[in-house]
Amino acid sequence: MSVETTPQPVSEQVTKPSLFQRIVHSIRSIEWTQVLLVSLLTAIAWCSLFLANNILQILAGVVPVMAGIYLGRKVRGEYLANGLALGLLTFLFGLAIMTGYGLVGEAGIAPMPVIQLDPDQPPAPATLLDLISIYFIFSAFALIPFPAFGTVMSGRAEERNRQLQREIAERGGRLERPGVVRTLEDLQGLSLPQFGSYVLNLFRKKGFEFKDYRFIDKDKHLDLELTYEGVTYLLRLSVADKVRPGTLESLLQDMKRAGIPKGLVITSTEFTPDTIKAASGRRNVLIIDGKTLFAMAEG
Repeated sequence: MSVETTPQPVSEQVTKPSLFQRIVHSIRSIEWTQVLLVSLLTAIAWCSLFLANNILQILAGVVPVMAGIYLGRKVRGEYLANGLALGLLTFLFGLAIMTGYGLVGEAGIAPMPVIQLDPDQPPAPATLLDLISIYFIFSAFALIPFPAFGTVMSGRAEERNRQLQREIAERGGRLERPGVVRTLEDLQGLSLPQFGSYVLNLFRKKGFEFKDYRFIDKDKHLDLELTYEGVTYLLRLSVADKVRPGTLESLLQDMKRAGIPKGLVITSTEFTPDTIKAASGRRNVLIIDGKTLFAMAEG
């Protein structure tokens, strides 16, 4: 009787970090320099408006959110932790500022704000205890969650924007809206990014699905990768005055390298005679000049 001695693969189990570990990681990821600076400035602005007249106090509600939006654009990740730290530190800085101002005011060095806590009593200068009480009532709710909200929203939006910028950089640029094309001359006047959008919109109307795009050859050509009924097509676009055989040859090489079965060379202008000759008889590649493309769009 034989015994199986081949070691069996052991399935790796991914252990999720505990709540405590996630909290510790979030705290360690807080960018304290940015948070401390923004929270101090926010506390100064908040307290200045808080001690001002009623009209300026309306703006005090905007300050925490704006501070969170600013911080969200500066930090990289852990937006909730950074936002909560911003709110808590702003509250503590503001409490210290209000306490210091109240002590200076009670000493007669600075004027205390005039408030009316009792509707049956006339307005009177606030005491230190009044300032602290009012600060707690209005600031505990506004200064802690609102900066966190602004930081999370702004940070996620900034992260999406950075991701978009990275994708655009990897693709070599972005497609641009072509505007209205009424004549062949309008088509021939399009830049390469505009021409790419024009061709993409046209082929989408023909039933093609978009996969990706990329500028190549130092922005001389634009590749569009599309699919139609499960077949992948590589479209190489050019706006050169005369498209030469090199564009067709490079497309064939890239199709072979990427395993793409079908290809098209499309231009808003025209092909040289030797390019037309090189493309004739090929079943996997088609060339389309500006006149043909415009006719396709009009049809």
